[in-house]
Order: sequence, then C-alpha cells, then structure tokens
Amino acid sequence: TRNVVGKILYSIIAVDVSKSSYKRKCDKDLLLGSTQIIIAIKAFKNDTGNYPLSLNNLTPRYLSSIPIDPFNKKPLKYSAEKKIIYSVGIDLKDSGGSIGDSWREMADPTFKIDF
Repeated sequence: TRNVVGKILYSIIAVDVSKSSYKRKCDKDLLLGSTQIIIAIKAFKNDTGNYPLSLNNLTPRYLSSIPIDPFNKKPLKYSAEKKIIYSVGIDLKDSGGSIGDSWREMADPTFKIDF
C-alpha cells in the first residue's frame, strides 16, 4: 500500500530542498558575476577617472561579455546613478535594486560600488 502522509511530506521537503539548492547556486553565480563587474568597473575608473555609464562600456576591453543574472538569465543590472550592481532576485521582479545589510536577504540582491 502507498503511504499518503509520507508522499505528502516527501513532496513538501523535496520542493523546499530543491528550491533552496537552486537559490544557493544562483547566489554563488550572482556573487561571481558581480565580483567580475566590480573589478571591471574599478579598472575602467582607474583608466578613465569615471564610472561607466552602462555595463556595455566595459565590453570588450574589461569584460568579454556582461555576466548573466542567474535568476532571469539576462545580463546583470547596473545603475551608474545609484552606483550599484543588482539582480532581479528569486521573485524575478526588477525593483531597481534594494537597500539592506545582507544582499542574500534583499528582494533585488544588490552590491554597492563604493570606491
């Protein structure tokens, strides 16, 4: 016989573990891509004295391509005005970046450019 309660519990746990694993993988990929962009922006600023107006200004000299947002599979976001790099996050909604102490807890995981 089939155990209905066991199947329900398994489906709940399997979904949570799968979603949690997916978010952890996306967070790692986001951290790598954002770090690449920050290094490229720093090099651009060292060379020109200015921040780039868009991430397109970094290719191909500083980056071969703009790193992809692991959540929506589109290029990571950048705001020259706010001096931030950000992702749309797991909710896939672009809020223009977030403010907070921990990028892992933000709706739009955001990294401040402060150099």
